[in-house]
Parts: sequence; C-alpha cells; structure tokens
Amino acid sequence: MEWKLEKDTLTLYPQGDLDLVSAKRVREQLDGILCSRGSFHQLIVNLREVTFIDSSGLGMLIGCYKTMHGRQGRMMICDASERVYRLLEISGMKKLMPVMRQDASKTARGEGYGKR
Repeated sequence: MEWKLEKDTLTLYPQGDLDLVSAKRVREQLDGILCSRGSFHQLIVNLREVTFIDSSGLGMLIGCYKTMHGRQGRMMICDASERVYRLLEISGMKKLMPVMRQDASKTARGEGYGKR
C-alpha cells in the first residue's frame, strides 16, 4: 500500500482486494504511521485500485473512522469504483463519512476526487 502525507492530511492508496489479509496489513501500516507521524487531522482512503471489499475490509474502514473520530479528525473515502461504491452505500458507510465514487471524466484529467 502506498501513502502520502501532506500538511495535516494522510492519503492511503490500498490496492487489489481489501479482505482479511490485506485489511490487517493496511491497518498495521496506518497504526505505524500514527505512531511515527501522528500530527495529521484528516484521513483520505483512495480506493481507485481496490476491486473488492469483504467484511474485514469494511471493519478496517470503520476502525480507521473510529481512530480519526477519537483524534477529533475527519475521514473520507474517494475514487471508489461503481461496484465498491455500491457496497459502501449498502453497508451504510456513507452515513458515517463522505464516500465518493470515480468520475472517469474528472479523474482522468486530475480534477477533484469524483462525485458522490
């Protein structure tokens, strides 16, 4: 997983399936970043390269949300494919935080994070 820290915003870029094994790995990496560079107040999870999310992946996202909420921070999910976006919508994730899907016309030009 790649990540980028700019000012007070950490952006995570998980790839492939967000399942039992990979969700644990993402969470461990986030915990490591929090310990070493814990000064950020916003977390963005960019799901552009994620093709599938299971219950472990959803649990990991909720855990990240709780961590950020406990730090008085914010979290959002962006660039979810239509399939992943639908799963996040059905699971109620959109009620917790902003969730934005890919907008091929905008993301191809590098404009914004997509549409809700």
